[in-house]
Amino acid sequence: MNHLIKILILLQFAFFIEVNAQYTIKGKVNLGSDWQPKIYMASVNKLSDYYRTSPDMIVNTAAISPDGSFEIKGDNLPSEEQFYRIYLMKNHNTDYDACLYVGGDDHNFAHLLLKNGESVQVTASDTSIAPFGEYTISGDPDNRSMQTLARIVFPSFYFYRIKFPTELKFSEDKLHSNLKSFADTCSNTLVALAAINNTDFDEYFDQDIDLYQSFGERLKKELPNSIYTKNYLLKMKYYANEDNSTSPWLYWLLGLLGLGLLAAIGKISLDSFKINGLEKEIHKLKKIPEIETSVFESLTQKELEIFNLIAEGKSNKEIASSLFVELSTIKTHINKLYSKLGVSNRKEAQNLAKQRG
Repeated sequence: MNHLIKILILLQFAFFIEVNAQYTIKGKVNLGSDWQPKIYMASVNKLSDYYRTSPDMIVNTAAISPDGSFEIKGDNLPSEEQFYRIYLMKNHNTDYDACLYVGGDDHNFAHLLLKNGESVQVTASDTSIAPFGEYTISGDPDNRSMQTLARIVFPSFYFYRIKFPTELKFSEDKLHSNLKSFADTCSNTLVALAAINNTDFDEYFDQDIDLYQSFGERLKKELPNSIYTKNYLLKMKYYANEDNSTSPWLYWLLGLLGLGLLAAIGKISLDSFKINGLEKEIHKLKKIPEIETSVFESLTQKELEIFNLIAEGKSNKEIASSLFVELSTIKTHINKLYSKLGVSNRKEAQNLAKQRG
């Protein structure tokens, strides 16, 4: 009987520890006069949120001491490992217009993998003035891999500085190859996913489709219940159909239905059945939202300029090069632009541009 009581006590104790397990993020940043003495922790719930900032993503905050040290802790994370981002904001920013700055003297964020009960330490190099300049991560091998990945990715944000097209293509191909190799040799599937998610789907999906499909199979096998797996498969499906978003059989079906309807009504001759009428029906099937003129009028001059470049089919790198700004700044503008227009991706934005005429 005493033995049974001891077992029950141990089980209760173990349950208490598990339920009350805390996560901890400690570290030190370079806190200059331009930055608020507060660090934010955001949950990356979708792959499209990896470089997006929004108040609804914030899960915790902590004060930063004058010497730059901080400690974020809590017990409110899911039990499954997930992507998180810690970042600082400049004095003139708020939760609603926070920006992520990549590289240089303003690099202000780091991505982590975390769940309840885990601890990690992030320390910025004191040889840099950037909040997260040349930062290091200790306490967890998977997060050290996240740091290695960051060092592969961040230089790519300066592609816009490359002036010669061939040199740019070589640099982009090299980054893509490095990310592929990193994902292939990475034992943690989520870290590998972060690498694949950082590849340029617009540029490489069609020519390297086997890579994306095989990684999708890896996700389904190793992380079948992860929200990221669902995100990835939807993203892959979108890119697989981007160039032919309406299947040929749908054109034939609509054509047959249209001809049958015309014959039954007998009011419109076959000669007047124009292809643009069929396109209108397809347009309706796609359920493209009507955007009021007032919404476009709410766009800033910079947002409208970026919207027009998106409509022309320009990539983010090409837009950054055209406007002579950081790629991270372009991504921030695009996130706000999409939010105002009520769209979630480049294709929908381009469809709205066509609709607007």
